Amino acid sequence: MSRILKAYETQFRWLLEQARARRLEQGVQWLVAKARKRSTGDTMPLAQALSRTYEELAAKPFFSKVRPTPVGLHFFCDAGLGGLARWLRAAGYEAEWEPDIDDEDLLRLAKEISSTILTTDSMLMERRLLRDRVISSFWLPPALKIPEQLALVFREFGLKMLEPRCMSCGGNLLRANKEELRERIPPRTYRWLDEYFTCARCGKLFWHGTHWRRIADGLASLRAARGDS
Repeated sequence: MSRILKAYETQFRWLLEQARARRLEQGVQWLVAKARKRSTGDTMPLAQALSRTYEELAAKPFFSKVRPTPVGLHFFCDAGLGGLARWLRAAGYEAEWEPDIDDEDLLRLAKEISSTILTTDSMLMERRLLRDRVISSFWLPPALKIPEQLALVFREFGLKMLEPRCMSCGGNLLRANKEELRERIPPRTYRWLDEYFTCARCGKLFWHGTHWRRIADGLASLRAARGDS
């Protein structure tokens, strides 16, 4: 629990810095105390109480105003967030992910390509490059499911749904000619589906099968919750 608490303290500190709080550390501890009181009073796990306290603070109009507009935002998901990377790509955003990447390489590559690191590793958030905001980062509670992770990232960065990208590499998807791709399409799929796409970067073939529909349903739920048109 101490690692999760430290991660939330980092998040609280970042919000208070944006608000130019004069007594920064006192403010952080006040928010932690508020979460502890909520945890006891509402008989909920402390991690959940910390999450709700953070979400309430981040949702205040002031923080929406000072949050920069995400132009050309590029994410780098840590080794445990491969599913989130795929969903971010499906939502239209570039998201790097390497399954076995270590912390040093993650920090180095993210800095080189000006990416925002998404991580569930609270220890990583204690690194100087992230603590001092040399590299932009955001910590996600490890117990969240992928749709919840996606919703949290969308809210934190003020994102909107864009045209989907390749879920394998993040490249742009181009509408493809069915007949020209006949040899690459499984026969059963070819008989019932007419719309296909290829990735401009890796060349992978895509169609809206059951896996895509599951992701699309999740994105549609997110869009409805956010009130996006």
